[in-house]
Amino acid sequence: MDKDESATRLSDRAETERAVKILMAILFATKNHLRAEWGAFPGVGFDTAAGNQFLHAEYSDLLPSGVMGYDHRGLGIPLQLTFFIEQYIKNGYQRGWYHAPQASQMTVQLNTLVDAYGRMETIRLTPVPIAHLIHEKQVLALFGMFLPFAMVTEMGWWAIPLTTFVVFTLYGIDGIAGQLEDPFGSNRNDINMAAIVEDIRSEILVLVDEWKRVGEQKDESQWFMEPYGGGSPLAGVPTFRVMSFDD
Repeated sequence: MDKDESATRLSDRAETERAVKILMAILFATKNHLRAEWGAFPGVGFDTAAGNQFLHAEYSDLLPSGVMGYDHRGLGIPLQLTFFIEQYIKNGYQRGWYHAPQASQMTVQLNTLVDAYGRMETIRLTPVPIAHLIHEKQVLALFGMFLPFAMVTEMGWWAIPLTTFVVFTLYGIDGIAGQLEDPFGSNRNDINMAAIVEDIRSEILVLVDEWKRVGEQKDESQWFMEPYGGGSPLAGVPTFRVMSFDD
């Protein structure tokens, strides 16, 4: 393997590592978008309290260099980052890294990711209808008002604590429903998205480091066992070649 080929493979691996980081950034961006934590890109996000721009440092190292966000124009960051992955899939197919069915399957998986993001955003942006909430509150109030009169004949003074218990239970269920309406918040009873995303990030970074280590070992073995120019340094001695993951 000559030096030009080695440089090309290092460039290809760097591009693959960049795509993996963008995939991880999509997870962080999805979490922040569902929590309405805007301003992941510099020069776009604003702290409404102080009026200052800010940057989410938790995944700034995963974002492509020089990219600008368009939250202020209604474009979600997760959707914007998927275009980089789509371009990576296209480039890989054009360079012969994989066949058309494999590229198609990766595109399907990317579309599945976008569809999941859209479904979660729909859950967050679809509240319970106001008419339903008003009617529910009115029915609960009327039920709590007339329930003691229906129970007092048989229960006597026990109707008061029983009514209190029933009304407390019903309003408690109503409160739980209100909490479950948006499961992507930062309350204790919401989905712990921060821990899930950070765990995925840690696992993927370990896999990427191992992939890079194995790739460097393959390159070193290939460099020493295959002479420059592809020929054998000794007559009659077959040329040895260590296959790498890119072959």
